[in-house]
Amino acid sequence: MDNILIIGGGASGLMCALQLAMSGKSVTVLEKNERVGKKLLATGNGKCNLTNLNLSIKDYNTPDIKYILDEYSPQSIVEEFAKIGLLTKTDSEGRVYPYSESANTVLNILLRRLDEYGVNVVCDTLVEKIAPLGGKWRVVTTNREYTGDKVVFACGSNATSGLDSLGLMNNLGHRVLPFAYAIASLICDGIKGLSGVRAKVYAALSIDGKETMGERGEILFKDDALSGILAFRLSSALARRREKVESCKVTIDFVPDMSQQQLAEFIYGNCSPYSPLEGVLHKAIAQNVIARTPMDRSWIMSHKKANDIAKSCKVFEVNILGVGPRTNAQVACGGVALDELDTHTLQSKLHGGLYCIGESADVDGLCGGCNLHWAWASAMAASKDMI
Repeated sequence: MDNILIIGGGASGLMCALQLAMSGKSVTVLEKNERVGKKLLATGNGKCNLTNLNLSIKDYNTPDIKYILDEYSPQSIVEEFAKIGLLTKTDSEGRVYPYSESANTVLNILLRRLDEYGVNVVCDTLVEKIAPLGGKWRVVTTNREYTGDKVVFACGSNATSGLDSLGLMNNLGHRVLPFAYAIASLICDGIKGLSGVRAKVYAALSIDGKETMGERGEILFKDDALSGILAFRLSSALARRREKVESCKVTIDFVPDMSQQQLAEFIYGNCSPYSPLEGVLHKAIAQNVIARTPMDRSWIMSHKKANDIAKSCKVFEVNILGVGPRTNAQVACGGVALDELDTHTLQSKLHGGLYCIGESADVDGLCGGCNLHWAWASAMAASKDMI
C-alpha cells in the first residue's frame, strides 16, 4: 500500500488526504501550525465560501487549468461535500456556503472523516527539506524524518498567517514566482470621512492608463482604502501585474443605473441647490463628490452645474497606491510555475511522484469562492492520479 506524505494541512491538503485515504492509501499530513485548517476558518468572513456556481476560467489568472475546472465543476464539489455529510446552500450570486454558515462545520466534518479513515495528522512540525530517495521521497522536518512513495506540496502561501515555503520546491529545481498579495484592500489617497460606508457601484481599475478590469458590486470605504468584495476582486488584477506599475487608479460610478445626462436632468429638475445630492447618495459620499466637483459655487442650480455634479458622480477617480499588507490579504498570486506541472494531474514534470496543489501552484482566482474551489479541485485532480 502506497504511503503518501502531504505537506500542509490547509484546504487542499486536507481534501487530498481524504480522497487518498478513502481509496485505501496510507496518508500522513505534516502541518507547521498547532492545528490544521487555520486559514480555512477565516475564509468568507468565517462563513467559508466553498465554491461559486457561476465561476468560470475567466475568474483565474491562467487558462491552463481549464481541464481541471471542467473535470471538477462547482456542482461536483457540492456533491463531494454532500457525500461526506456536509449540507450546503447557495446565495443569490451563486456563492456556496455550508448550511451552518460556519467554517468550523467544514473543518470539523473533514477532520472527522480523516480520523475515520486513519489519516495521520502531525502538527507543530515544520518541513525543512524534500528530497528524492531511490524511487521514494524523504521529508525532513524539525522533529524527525519521513519516507513516502509520493509527496504532495500543499503549503499554500504566506498571505495572512501563512508561511512562504516555495524554497522547498525551488531547491528541487522548480521555478517559482514570488508571492504578491491579493483579495485585500486597495490603499489609496484622498478618501476621508467615509470609513464604514458601503455603496453598490460600478468600478474600473486602470493600470498605466489602460483599463484592466471593471465590475459592478459593493465597495466598503475606509480612510484611505477601498475594501469590500468589489475592491478585493480588483486587487487581484493589480496583484497579478508582474511589470512595474507607474500609475493605478479606480474610477467609480456611484449611479451606474443612469447615464450622466439622465442624472444631470434629475439633479437640475429635482434637487436642492443647497444640497444637490442629498436624495441620491449617502451623505458622506455626497460630500466627497461635491468637494471634488469643479463648479460655480453659488446657490443657483444651472444645467452646467448639474452636469458637473453628475459627471463627478459617474467618474469619481481614486489614486491607488497599492494592495494592502500581507497580513490582511486572503490569498497570494505566484507560486510554483504552472508550466512545470502536468495541468491534468499537477504532478511535477521534473520529478515523478511529486505533486503541487492549491495556492502553492501559480493559480489564483477572484474573490467569491474561486480560490477554495481551486483548492478542492486541484486536490481531487492530484489524488485521482495517485489512486
